[in-house]
This record gives sequence, structure tokens and C-alpha cells, in this order.
Amino acid sequence: MQEPRVDFYFQPRRDDRSARHDDADGAPGLVTLPTALLERHGARALNPENAVAIPGQPADQPPVRSTVYRARTLLVPDSLQRDMQFIDIVNAALGRVGMTLEPTPSPDYRELQRRNPDLAAALQELPRVAVLKPARNDDEPAHPRVVDAWVALQTLREAAREQKQKQPAWRRRRHAVLDVATVATISLEHLLISSSISGTGAHGTGGGLTPGASDTGPAPTDSYTFFSGDTRLPVAVCLDAPERRDGVPEHGRRPVVAVLDTGIREHPWLDVTRAATGGGYQTEPDGFVMIDAAMQGIIRAEGEAAETEGDRPRQVIKHAWDTPVTADPLLGELDTDTGHCTFISGIVRQVAPDARVLAIRIMHGDGIVNEGDILCALAQLAARVALAEAGDMNEMVDVVSLSLGYFSEAGDAALTSGLKQAIDILLGLGVTVVAAAGNYSTSRKFYPAAFASQNKPDQVPVVSVGALNPDRSQAVFSDGGRWITAWACGAIMISTFPVDVRGSQTPEIRMRTHPDNAPPPGLGLPDERAALDPDDYRGGFAAWSGTSFSAPLAAAHIARELLRQELRLDGKGEDCARKRALAALKKLGWEG
Repeated sequence: MQEPRVDFYFQPRRDDRSARHDDADGAPGLVTLPTALLERHGARALNPENAVAIPGQPADQPPVRSTVYRARTLLVPDSLQRDMQFIDIVNAALGRVGMTLEPTPSPDYRELQRRNPDLAAALQELPRVAVLKPARNDDEPAHPRVVDAWVALQTLREAAREQKQKQPAWRRRRHAVLDVATVATISLEHLLISSSISGTGAHGTGGGLTPGASDTGPAPTDSYTFFSGDTRLPVAVCLDAPERRDGVPEHGRRPVVAVLDTGIREHPWLDVTRAATGGGYQTEPDGFVMIDAAMQGIIRAEGEAAETEGDRPRQVIKHAWDTPVTADPLLGELDTDTGHCTFISGIVRQVAPDARVLAIRIMHGDGIVNEGDILCALAQLAARVALAEAGDMNEMVDVVSLSLGYFSEAGDAALTSGLKQAIDILLGLGVTVVAAAGNYSTSRKFYPAAFASQNKPDQVPVVSVGALNPDRSQAVFSDGGRWITAWACGAIMISTFPVDVRGSQTPEIRMRTHPDNAPPPGLGLPDERAALDPDDYRGGFAAWSGTSFSAPLAAAHIARELLRQELRLDGKGEDCARKRALAALKKLGWEG
């Protein structure tokens, strides 16, 4: 019998007849973000106490809960954005509150349409960013307008409800109207936040924990914070990189873990080096980490299209690299999530050295992700997988690791969100999606991890992962609840950190070394004695905590298990991909 793993395990199956805990009865989780961070990303916090509401809202609708959203955008299915008659009707309704909706250009799926028309059609139903602007009426004097996505969304919902009451069903079917079901496919563009713990910087103590969490005692993250106030700390590692075979011919190809995160930086374990010219970095042809320049170009193009249409400020993801290291160069303090993807990639390297990491940048250095960017990346991943199935299987993706999330204002209504649609497409292609449970010490559902509550038997699942301490107890900062399906180490993890990162903090003590202890010449070593420099990572390794690191540890175990199966990884077709994924998951203890 195989020995149980102590750093990762699946939550044992629960008896459905047992008492259920209400997943909404916990702490509220992320209530807001600092004003400077909201302004940087053009965002607002939704406060249920003063949120605009529809008069006479049906009693069966769940109460509004706190969330953070982008003020000038909505997520609208691509097919609706291309229907100008529908857009005209939307704008007629939004005119009541002085706003108008501007579509953005559609992505090009012509190659996918030729290879897999059904998938191309499904991707065109995914929501994409549309931009809200102040409405102008040439027949009236100009008036100041307040653009707010929540007000716009509520206005559309009320207009749809009015339309339902005024027109019979047969007339609504024959004419373009604001149908209630159609408006339900339109949503806020949420800000997702990294699931690493940040003791300093933009997120505040506890990486975004509810303000006041420590008013009556220690905060859940206090014991994971170092003397510098940060939860990252440089450490020394005396190990060689885990041995990696030149190839895996018996399996046909290497398994691939896609990490949607901050992008990658230089580290020798990851085969990423600084580019000789032009700035940025470069990867090796069969190196551990790879990027997809075409995918990054599409993410950039969609962000720039929204910016051009008036979504400002919108911080556009322009390339695959984790730069800059700080959003405030006058202070020089590292961003809260600088090095996040490099750290995650190192975890995968330690567990599954024969795999590869596909590093896709969607997260900013302050840990913020625009929901439109992750939707774009997931859609492009689905297209990549489908094209690999029809061509080069070396372009295949087996596991997606997501160390980020948000709290929905609508409870389980989030299950109809575009994010779930995109993830379901990947699951249907045989790709396992692993998501961090969040660090808010709450049972409130944190998405996309909470989509695991909708897993179906014998289908490729979403794996939601909570964090364990080094002694394998469940970390006090980790979220918990019935929607969490696995646990993995995530506290004081040791992994790779960019070797070219050095912040502005300095050692508390620094002096010249004793004259009899000068370092050997020619090695470039400093001729001094010093206390620890808390943000000098030139040694290439760090300690860090959060469910951000539990999720990729679970993803790495799945990738390693794929290499232990008898099924080859170059077998084509969705059925082959599902069989591979399910065989690996069940071997690891998933009960499906």
C-alpha cells in the first residue's frame, strides 16, 4: 500500500446526511482595499449598507454582499457585444442614469473555427470587457455624470424586469429586448486578489483580511510575519536543482502546468535568464518554464482596446515578465507580490521536475487581477488545448494553477458567472483546474476555488486547496468550508525567488569585516559584516506563506502523478485527456 502523502491530501468524502454548516456564516473576508490601490485600478468597493438597489427586489434574491469591482466596465458576452441592436437597447436603458456602453473588438478565432467550430462558438459566448462612458445628448445641455458599473448593472436588471411585465413572452421572442435571462449574463468586472499573505504594502496586515481582525487579539497572520513586517524573507538553500531528465519518451511528452500569475523572472532552477538586449528575460527551448508570446499579445490587445474606449485607469498587462518590482520607485519597496510566479514555479520544480510550467502573466505586482484579463487568458488556454489536440501535443496543457480569487456580491449566483463558464470549458477538455482557497479565515465562498462545490462525479474537477502548517495542522489563515476539496502545505514554504530583486530596505547593522577575515578576491563578495537584509533576494530563495502556494503544490503532485500512469500523454482527444486526469487524481486519493 502506498504511504499517504503528508504535504498534500484530498478532503475525505463527506456523508451528505451529516449536518451542514452554512458557508455564508463566516467572516466577510475581503471588504475593501486601500484607497490608493482602488484608485490605481479604477475600482470601487461595494458596501451592502449603501449599495444602490432595485426597488421591490424579489424576496427570493440573495442579499448583496461586499465585493470589489472595476467602476467603468461590465463583462458582456462577446456574442451580445457584436449585436448592435442589443447594444442600442442597452444604451437606451442606461440613458436613464447618464451612461452608455461601448463594445470592444472581438478576438480572432478563425483558426479555431476551422479546427473546432463548437469550441469557437462556446468561447464567443464568454463575457468580455465592455466599457461604460458618460452619455451625451446633443439635444440637452451637458451635465456631469457619475460612471459606476454597479449602478449600470442594477439599471439593466430593473429595465429587464419592467420589460418582462409589459410584454408577453411571444413578443419578447420576436423582438430584441432586455430579457431577464440575457441581462443575467452581464456582470461586474471583479478585482481578484493574490492568495499570498502580505504583511506590508497595498493589502495591509493579513493580505487583505477584514479590517479590525486583530482588534481583540492576534491576527490570523501574525505568526507568519517576519521582523521586517513582510511575510517574505530571504533564505539560503544548499541544494542543487531537482534532477530533470532530458526527456520523457515513455510518456510522449512532458506534462504542463499553466500558472496564471505575475509572470516570471530570472532564476537558474527555472531556466530563465536576463535577455542580452532589449530588456526582459528569455527561456530555453526545452527549459522548465516557457511563455506563450501570442497569448500575452492577445491579453495586451484586449486591455489596450478597453483603455482606448475610455476605461481609465486600466493597468494593461503588456508582456510576460514580472516587472517592475515596485509601483513606487521613489520608495523602492517591493510590491506585495513581486516574485509570486517565480516562487510558485519553484514549488512545481521541486515536486515535478520533469514537468514544464507555462507562465502566463495576468497579475500585477500589487497582487491585483482584472477579471477580464483572467477570462481572456482562460479562453486562450482553451483554444491552445484544442489546437494541440488537432496538431502538436507538445502545446498541450494538463493542469491550471490559480493562486487568486474574489468574493461574489451575489452568493451562489456566481455559479452562473463567465469565470465558471471558462473553467467548465477547460474541464470539458480534460484540464484539471486547481485554485487557492484564500487567506481570510472564513467559510464564505472564495471564487474560483468555490466552484469545486459544483464538481460532478467522474468528471475532471476543480480542486480547491486550503493551507497546512509545517506540522500539517490546518493553517489558521486558511479559508475553510465544505467547498474545499484538498489541503496542502502553504505556510513558511521555501522556494525560488528572482535572483535580480533587491529592495530599498537595508540591514539594521552594517560594518567593515575584521581585517583578518577579508573574503577571497575575485568572487565579488562584500567586505562587510551585516545583519540580515530583509529584501535582498540575490541568493535566489525565500520563505513565504499563503494558499497561493498550497494550490501549485497540489497541481505539481497531479503533474507528477501523470508521469507515473501507464497512459501516455500524447494520446489525442478529449476522452484521452479526461482518462489521464481522472486516473492521476484517483491515484492521489480523489474520490470523485
